[in-house]
Amino acid sequence: MSLITGKNQRVLILSSEQLHFKNINPPYKPLIKWAGGKTRLNPQLLKVSDIALKSLKIEKFDYYEPFFGGGALYFELYKNEKIENAYINDIIPHLISFYKTVANSEWLNELFERIEELEDEFNKGNKSEIYGSAKENTGWVGKFNKLWMITDSESSEKTIKDKLETKEENIESAALLYVLNKTGFNGMFRLSQKGKFNIPKGDTDKIRFKDKPDKDKKENHVSIKNYFKNASSILIKTSIHCGSFEKILPPENKIDKDKSFIYLDPPYVPDSETADFTDYSKEGFGEDDHKKVASIFHKLSEDGYKVVLSNNSNTVSKSMYAKNKNVFAYEVDVTRSIAKTKKGKRPPSKELLVSSFDLDELGLKKV
Repeated sequence: MSLITGKNQRVLILSSEQLHFKNINPPYKPLIKWAGGKTRLNPQLLKVSDIALKSLKIEKFDYYEPFFGGGALYFELYKNEKIENAYINDIIPHLISFYKTVANSEWLNELFERIEELEDEFNKGNKSEIYGSAKENTGWVGKFNKLWMITDSESSEKTIKDKLETKEENIESAALLYVLNKTGFNGMFRLSQKGKFNIPKGDTDKIRFKDKPDKDKKENHVSIKNYFKNASSILIKTSIHCGSFEKILPPENKIDKDKSFIYLDPPYVPDSETADFTDYSKEGFGEDDHKKVASIFHKLSEDGYKVVLSNNSNTVSKSMYAKNKNVFAYEVDVTRSIAKTKKGKRPPSKELLVSSFDLDELGLKKV
């Protein structure tokens, strides 16, 4: 801090570090695209969180998200200073490795360097060959699968590792996941029954990760690297888990209902038998899994927890999640981030929002 004085005037100059103490929050946003991502639902979910805080009579809550994915709501809640402590989980070890790698600030520069190398390789080379194929076990896809696949010597069945052991492996996996997410079809992530990442190349022809020259930067420009650094600063103090969703929820995990907010965002219940884009993990996520989520959701509601669930709005999801007199169910119009048509447009859709507490003040359509 410096103080410049003159006749009848004083000018106070603050450093960027000192500005941080004036509650000027750094910008946060999801680092990767994810099927079912909630960026477009965030405005409503943010209002829902305000209602929860008001009801709990606290300024910040402990946040639990067992189906983390891209973490759109997590980043939005942190941006709006609503989280005291956060507990996140996902069943996909590749994804959890990515977030734990980003959380390690000492690894960030090496991660940036590796992503930039992959960016140059893709932007200057044969994009289809560089992206590769799961069937042919080539390119980035082949390298990514090789990092994660193991062979059971007795059965020769392919399975995936629970985690990667070395710093180099985790950085390589995080860099590959990032560029595959940016260049794969619709930014999707899906594993085959044998655990192979098998999303084909999309129509992206250029990766944009490096900082722009100063002359090309718009006002208030935030570089992708800064978004990574900002994410790192909150992920490092977040409890990050990899496993089945119920591991961070009651009754397996004790939660203080008087200061907690739980958000459940399980894979979509498909609109039809052909709309099966829910197999993100090797195990898939079927009707029995949704029934298990519904059972836990209704038990949490009955026990007085502030819990909200979102999913595709259709007959099946409504029958499982909304047909309970103790919950409040609504329908919200959204545009999905992963639902692009052949003409490049994303069709409007309806999202089911079910809560353990009344959200009528939001003016949403009741189910």
